Amino acid sequence: MIVYKEKPLAEYKGKSGKELSLQRPSLSRVRELLEFTNRLIEEDTFLNLTGKPISFVSERRWLEDRLKEIARGDNFFAWAFYENQMVGSVSVIRVKTRSPHVGEIGLMVDKDFRGEGLGQFLLEFILKVAKKMKMQIVTLEVFADNVAALALYNKFGFKEYGRLPRGLLRQGKYSDQIELYREI
Repeated sequence: MIVYKEKPLAEYKGKSGKELSLQRPSLSRVRELLEFTNRLIEEDTFLNLTGKPISFVSERRWLEDRLKEIARGDNFFAWAFYENQMVGSVSVIRVKTRSPHVGEIGLMVDKDFRGEGLGQFLLEFILKVAKKMKMQIVTLEVFADNVAALALYNKFGFKEYGRLPRGLLRQGKYSDQIELYREI
């Protein structure tokens, strides 16, 4: 087993007592990212990830591109780990062109770590990062039937600004696509 020694961005103790660390993305952890992503694809959870498993090569290319964007200050990613397993991811991506003050948030939590408070921890963390990046507004997209996520986002003061009826398809059922925003 490989043990990584990077200094964590933050640490979090889940409701069950599991100790998690928040790490910067790195090419040395592309294998953990790939396993995490493919677990979510297989689960067919409330994410836009769907279809066939992602290959190592395509995941590495994707990560290389994101790392370049991070270096330019266009986005920020952080990954949550329990021991050496990736169990969560959070990001904020700066909207380009005439909206550099707007960021899009992405948040994913492994099914075995939902209910631990990890989503709330990751959201709190990324809102602070977005503010440091001088973003004034953050947005996100959510499935209308993702009750837990909607409750979390409402708790943090996100407001609906758009809805596409039957805009998302998951497990053979349509769901409204809800667009949320929050000023920071």
